[in-house]
Amino acid sequence: MDYLNFMLFGNTIFEYVMLIVYIFLGVIAGKVLKILIEKYAKKLVGKTKTVWDDVVIDAVKLPLMIVVFAIFFRYGMLSLNLTPNLITLVNESVNVVYILALLIFTLKFVDDVFIYWIIPRAEKSESKLDDQIIPPVRKLLKIFIVIGGILLMLANLQVDISALLAGICIGGLAVALASQDTLENFLGGLIIISDKTFLIHDWIKWGGGEGVVEEVGIRSTKVRTFGDTIITVPNGDLVKTEVENYSARRKRQVKTTIGVTYSTTPEKMVKAKEIIKDILDEHHGVVDPIRVSFTEFGNFSLNIRVEYFVREFGFDYFLTTVDEVNTKIMTKFRDAGIDFAFPTQTLHLTNDDDALNVNFIGEREQ
Repeated sequence: MDYLNFMLFGNTIFEYVMLIVYIFLGVIAGKVLKILIEKYAKKLVGKTKTVWDDVVIDAVKLPLMIVVFAIFFRYGMLSLNLTPNLITLVNESVNVVYILALLIFTLKFVDDVFIYWIIPRAEKSESKLDDQIIPPVRKLLKIFIVIGGILLMLANLQVDISALLAGICIGGLAVALASQDTLENFLGGLIIISDKTFLIHDWIKWGGGEGVVEEVGIRSTKVRTFGDTIITVPNGDLVKTEVENYSARRKRQVKTTIGVTYSTTPEKMVKAKEIIKDILDEHHGVVDPIRVSFTEFGNFSLNIRVEYFVREFGFDYFLTTVDEVNTKIMTKFRDAGIDFAFPTQTLHLTNDDDALNVNFIGEREQ
């Protein structure tokens, strides 16, 4: 086995084989560590009442595998005969890997804190504002963590961070001036959140569409339409246009016209209005103002204008209330002998000088 002692780039073949063995052992050790964490550590922390140990265990698995592999790789590389520059490069590279593992752990830990602790508490609260603030804060926090991790890596590689930050600030200013739309959308998102223009799950209508708000992001707002599609609207557009928030209303308006036949007597007209008014007054879902008035001599009907409001307990409650009111009006009108009007025409036939004249009275609705 003299070939193992063959020199290549200042090291024997045996030393290169040992490097491969170290790398292989690093992979195996990482896998074994992961299995031990999932099989034993997870079961152990699962018996505790606090959620924090579960969060830590869940976040530490992958970083620990990376660190273990980096340790074995480092020992394998340093077992070779390397130049001082290469040794420095190996040490700095492994340190960068350590920082990467720490970055992955921090991102996962922060994300799990939102998932297991912050979001469940926000869902239990009555306020919708926290539901709206959490998504953009969660994204911004991740961005800051990534930026911090990258700066640490660069500092470990002996990069001048102060000069880099100065360049980033100047470049960021130039980019901000060049991309005013992005800045406008970001500021628009802050305005929407601070002004509480609308909240998550609110039903809104604006110049470009209508739907239910699902997420208010850093740049845009996602709205679920009633056709079950998603519209992504730039925040700047929503700030500049009129937004009608249907979810902010306290009651829903109903405005309709009920037509009765021209054969209805004045006494029955008064009775019809009393019937409608009593039904609206007695219904638990109807609130003031209630207006019932004989307003118009129509083409084929005497028209009663009816206006009232329904308590805001959702669209299904609104439909049920209107349905019950209309059904009661039909029943009471039938019992009182009051007839609903419908489009009609009356023909008067006369016979003058053996010629048939037909006169139409009234108009037919098309």
